Amino acid sequence: MTSIHTRIQDAGGRNAQLLQGLHETDAAPTQLAQQDAYIKDLESQIQNTTKRAENLKTKTAAELKDHEKYRDSHIRRFAHKASGRKEKFAEKAAKEEKEYFDAIQAQKAAEDELAYIKQLTAEANTRRSEIEQQAHRHKQLQQELDALYNSIFAGHTPEFPDEDRKEDACNAAHHTVQQLNRRLEHERHTLFLLGQTVQKLSEARNYLDGAYGMSQYDLFGGGTMASMQKRNYLERAESSIQQVRMLQDQLKQGAPEIPSLGNLRIAMGSIWSDVVFDNIFTDMQMHEQVKDSILQVDRAGNKCSDIIRAREQDERTLKAEVERANGELQRARLELQQAREDAFRKVLGGEQVGSGLGGPQGGDLPPTYAPPGYSE
Repeated sequence: MTSIHTRIQDAGGRNAQLLQGLHETDAAPTQLAQQDAYIKDLESQIQNTTKRAENLKTKTAAELKDHEKYRDSHIRRFAHKASGRKEKFAEKAAKEEKEYFDAIQAQKAAEDELAYIKQLTAEANTRRSEIEQQAHRHKQLQQELDALYNSIFAGHTPEFPDEDRKEDACNAAHHTVQQLNRRLEHERHTLFLLGQTVQKLSEARNYLDGAYGMSQYDLFGGGTMASMQKRNYLERAESSIQQVRMLQDQLKQGAPEIPSLGNLRIAMGSIWSDVVFDNIFTDMQMHEQVKDSILQVDRAGNKCSDIIRAREQDERTLKAEVERANGELQRARLELQQAREDAFRKVLGGEQVGSGLGGPQGGDLPPTYAPPGYSE
């Protein structure tokens, strides 16, 4: 019996350290699981987007050949002119040129999306390394605490029903904390994706502002350079919106309850009408289309901001629940510790053993130790 007394005395200080360390790292395992799922999804998107970008690259090369065939074919032009079909040749050349420039834009958007996904993956892996260290520490602490308790108690002890009840309560409290942490990490990941969406919408809006400015300049005789710069801004805006669509697909998988941001279509115009047949009427038409694209992006941005505000409130509510559950777990762990020390007293046949939690002390009993303080 004195060996149990000695074990209680020897284990007291280390037990307090282990409880404190577990409290500090309780969220790490669920954070790691969330991060692993996120990285797996990103890696899948990298594979799909890489394949799509390669297919678009092949298509662009084929469209370039068709475009060059009509652009450089003097014989075809002469034959059409000689047969009175000059307009048909110009129409066909314009069609091939449009298809070529559309293919270039699609390829560029896919390549931009791929670069963005790779950037997110690199950031996610860096974050995972940080979380993994905490999760590994949590696992080691839990193993050591289990070994410490198992060296004194091995599973349920029918002769000590109070200790069994406190152990069950502690396990239930720990399960609740794990569930709430999973929900909290899911909510934080959702907010991260929504934040990325707002960032990309803002990026698209800036490009559209540039396109709108060039469009106004074009209305007052800006010429070819203004038209080309306008198209450049619009292509960049479309790349940003394509990344928004990718983020929306991720949100749809993880949080299907989040409503769609609505139609997002960037006015791209036509290289043929914007440059070759550039005139005041085509410029006015394009100007209106750019204005409509800006309105679409603004509506989506406002809607996304409203969603973020609501989800931030949900995140705050969940955080408060996690803090409350952590407090319950802390109390359950300390009550279990006290129940086990109370059981030790009974084993010792009524000899008073200091519980470390404010119980009576004898003259030659082990010194008390203060339970760890917990704070978020």
